[in-house]
Amino acid sequence: MTITQEELLFAWGDPYTNRVVERLHRFSFIPNELLERLADTALPENWGNHLHVLKKYLAVQIAWSIEQGQFTQGDSQFYVTAGHLQTRYGTPIYLAFARNRNPNREPFYLVAVESNMSAPTLPVPPEIPSPTDIPLGVEIVMMHDHILDDNAERVPFLQNTPRVAQMCAVSGAIQWSLNRRLHLPYWYYGRMSYVVPLYLSSREDITLAPDLIAPIQVNPQSLLVRTVLKPVMPFGNARVAVQRHDQLPHWMLQAWKEHAATATEAEIENPEETSAAVSLTASRSAPVAPVTRPQAPVRR
Repeated sequence: MTITQEELLFAWGDPYTNRVVERLHRFSFIPNELLERLADTALPENWGNHLHVLKKYLAVQIAWSIEQGQFTQGDSQFYVTAGHLQTRYGTPIYLAFARNRNPNREPFYLVAVESNMSAPTLPVPPEIPSPTDIPLGVEIVMMHDHILDDNAERVPFLQNTPRVAQMCAVSGAIQWSLNRRLHLPYWYYGRMSYVVPLYLSSREDITLAPDLIAPIQVNPQSLLVRTVLKPVMPFGNARVAVQRHDQLPHWMLQAWKEHAATATEAEIENPEETSAAVSLTASRSAPVAPVTRPQAPVRR
């Protein structure tokens, strides 16, 4: 029986969510042994505790494969690539799913992980969507005026400065990084955006970790800074947005290497809502704080 794209999209559910690992597990039963087989077959990476970064990677990449029609089928199964993961010899890795015959369970289950999959036609990896171009000459807007409070220990030299001075420092650091094309693609809430490294204390060596990271939302007339994060926190969302992990900056890989053993699933699933991020609850009642229009950022 043919498995249609409409059936897969319906089973997959709402694409606009940050709980993508939960959505993946509602869509398909994923045996732990097959997940571990995938991690062992692919080029070595640090996927964190319980391979949760790998789960998130698959949750986003498989969704793209289905949405873009980049799947094939045969023998009552459908096939997708494991995103852009490859073996040590550059061979794509394939996943085979079948309908789940157990009632009241996930509609599909993962039946095979292979680099030499036997299938009538093998699929190709999905295209990683490009973020919206950054408009020229737009205003940088802070979502709230206490954006540095929960990460004050990262920038102690700003603790006793006025709020306006803090916002100007963040805005200037964003502009500086944009002009040097240091911003990174970043998956968030079903779409691609950017994170921008904030070098607030030193700019002598940009291969070192920045003081903070700012996720930005690109609007037609502004760049909205939702929060600021510690440098390691966007790793899971940034890993989704590149084909190979070595395309991420060295400082992010090093920060993740040091932090992976203690990273929680909640932090990986939604870094902008964890306790280490700025409280978004407080921001809902705070006015949006605009900053003076900067010079035009360089278009990526």
